[in-house]
Amino acid sequence: MTGLRIELRRSTALWAGLLVLVSTTGMLLLLTSAGASWKGNSTTAMLELRLPLAYVWALVVGLAVLQGMRDSRSGVTELFSSTSRPGWVRLGTLASAVAGVVAVATVLLCAGLVAVVAFGGGFVSIGFVPLMVTAVIALASSVLLGVAIGRLLPHPLTVPVALVATFMVATAAGQELQVTSPDDEVSRLALLAPVLDPPNTDLVTTSTSVDIGQIVWFTGLGVTAFLLLVSRSHGGRLASLLPAGLAAALALTILPYKISDVLVTDSIAGELVCDGAVCLSRAHEDSLPAVAVVGKEVLAKLAVLPDPPTEVREDTSAMAHLAAPPRNEKIVYLRSQSLAEVMSPEQLRLELLAGAGVATCSRPNTFNTTESTVLHLTAGYFNGGLAALPSESLMWGNDRIRGEIEEAWQTLRAQSAQEQLNRVAQARRMLLACEDSERTLDVLTAPR
Repeated sequence: MTGLRIELRRSTALWAGLLVLVSTTGMLLLLTSAGASWKGNSTTAMLELRLPLAYVWALVVGLAVLQGMRDSRSGVTELFSSTSRPGWVRLGTLASAVAGVVAVATVLLCAGLVAVVAFGGGFVSIGFVPLMVTAVIALASSVLLGVAIGRLLPHPLTVPVALVATFMVATAAGQELQVTSPDDEVSRLALLAPVLDPPNTDLVTTSTSVDIGQIVWFTGLGVTAFLLLVSRSHGGRLASLLPAGLAAALALTILPYKISDVLVTDSIAGELVCDGAVCLSRAHEDSLPAVAVVGKEVLAKLAVLPDPPTEVREDTSAMAHLAAPPRNEKIVYLRSQSLAEVMSPEQLRLELLAGAGVATCSRPNTFNTTESTVLHLTAGYFNGGLAALPSESLMWGNDRIRGEIEEAWQTLRAQSAQEQLNRVAQARRMLLACEDSERTLDVLTAPR
């Protein structure tokens, strides 16, 4: 214990821990907004750490490499090698001090984020624990590797090269994990870095296979790093690479290759809680009373349709930000983003009525003026008049497109009441079948 206290005082251990706390907190404040979705779920908060971790990871490794060069820079390598005390004891104490402080700092950082979520009224569950464990092991093992590299390669360029190389690995891994479709494949090698873009909703987490694969890899890397640090012979150093090699091989067989298997719905936060026919995720349960009132009103308005929907349910899919919304003739799906945007009851009602309770077949963040017109017309039919849809604000704000919507609205309203209902019902069936949007609009606006 005496040696550990000395290393805590004389090494960079405390500085490394402070670096993790201060730099990560600062980057979170700079990179996230006041209404960021991670504040609604403790699991999402852990995923939010993965973005600043790309930078902090490199800084911590660079500092660890500098610490590993201490004996060489002080010119005492030969002196310590001639003492009767085993080298692995002294080096193990140093490694334990630096890696231990970084691990504790990471735990404190994670605990602080969970506290922010809890005191902010967000959803807290044990789902964040695997993500926290992964982050702790990743940083601690990387610190051990940095100390080992600094001891083996005590050159002035080692620190900047290690720092830049780690940052480049983190950046490349982040780019490899950027996808545009739920069916896109990702590089398993990219998942060996503790980097991930923050999710778009607070209902997403990493799959069990990702958590296990990363924990196995970083544990093996930590064992190899420690053995490299204490080994004195070339044969011992070569043998010390075996744990990392085995861990990498095992991790690559565990890690998934499709993004839809990397990010999954948080089974705890995404569990549905219902008020009659209206269901929300457990993470958004506080909004259920207000949404239930709107949802039941929407179902009552849609009841005039043949085979009307009977449920309003939140879409808890992990791929909701990449895939077209689900469709079911008996269910009106509510996007999680609609709650995150703090829609008023009137806005939420319009969103649920749009498409006669059916979303378009386009992926999120796409722009289609024809689909927008269909959504506005169907929402306007049940609303009794045209109104701006929050999800289509860009379309409504364009004077030309808005003029086309109003012209189409006048054409629809010129029909008899029964004809209007028939056309809206037909448009709903076409939306359920994902038929061409041009044809759907023609059904609504065709001359008598």
